[in-house]
Amino acid sequence: MKSTRTKTTTFRKKGKHITDSERQIIEKLYRKGVPIPQIAALLEVHRSTIYRELQRGRVTHLNSELITFSTYSADRAIDERKLRASAHGPSLKIANDYALVAQFNELILKHKLSLYAARQVLSKKGINVRVSLRTLYNYVHLYGFPILPRNLLHRPRKHAKKPVRKRLAHNNVLAQSISQRPQNINDRSELGHHEMDTVVGPPGSSHVLLVLTERKTRIEHILLMKDKSQQSVRKALNRLERHYGARFSELFKSITCDNGIECLDSQGICKSCRNKGFRTQLYYAHPYCASERGSNENANRLIRRFLPKGTDLSALTQRDLDHLAMWMNKYPRKLFDGRSAWQLAKVYSFHFNRILA
Repeated sequence: MKSTRTKTTTFRKKGKHITDSERQIIEKLYRKGVPIPQIAALLEVHRSTIYRELQRGRVTHLNSELITFSTYSADRAIDERKLRASAHGPSLKIANDYALVAQFNELILKHKLSLYAARQVLSKKGINVRVSLRTLYNYVHLYGFPILPRNLLHRPRKHAKKPVRKRLAHNNVLAQSISQRPQNINDRSELGHHEMDTVVGPPGSSHVLLVLTERKTRIEHILLMKDKSQQSVRKALNRLERHYGARFSELFKSITCDNGIECLDSQGICKSCRNKGFRTQLYYAHPYCASERGSNENANRLIRRFLPKGTDLSALTQRDLDHLAMWMNKYPRKLFDGRSAWQLAKVYSFHFNRILA
């Protein structure tokens, strides 16, 4: 007797998965009672593929007589396929190393380090971190391990700023522009050239931080001022000059700042408090071009890690700022292959001496 069994002839490309639209076709044909071999022949797959698909999308329903019955649901199969696809790939390399995860969590959330800095600190302690920096960033962005992306020190900008046409400030047209700055300052080849800016508190708070960032080594000086005035800036720089003495002109050869009202007294900033001569050269960046003082802006972001916008700065003391500056100066930087600014420029001693005093 000749067999009536339907033979499946597959013309489908090997390894090609069933699509969501084909799952809808399977659901319609199965509910109409079409035999499995015929469904397989129509979709050009092996009948075992259809059997596995029916098992993957199996659901249980109640009919009008409250009797349960089992059938195939394309939507359930699609959800199951997405769930299984999300679980592809190897597991995290350090997922079971709970001690290492806890140390990363403490260094990043408590000590405010970046992933790179935390990895450098652990390596100096002799702890072998078996994954690369790129892998750690992937863990954070894809799996939230051990922190979330919002906890990272630097987050990508959502929108790029439009370029601004460079011009001199209308209230500072006679000042020495950054375009007149020598090449040895621009290429960061020489020690002793700084960028200067202020960090302010909430509205109504008078206290301000004066931040100076050395361009070559990124060494930081943070000074507390009672207000945002030209006189306070002069007094803060006088404190620095009295500390370094005759070496001030060697360590602070030039300062680049913005056109804020507190920095407009170019003569007072450049005039020495010791011998009435000139102690430094002063250059002004173009208006709305914070990128011309990029090192200074990045330093301010590190400060905001501990002093978010809205923090009352009047509650701080200079000793608090000394500890913050030393934290920044000893911060492992990827720019210097894990070395800190303090390792590159130990000639600066303002905050270090005050902490030990």
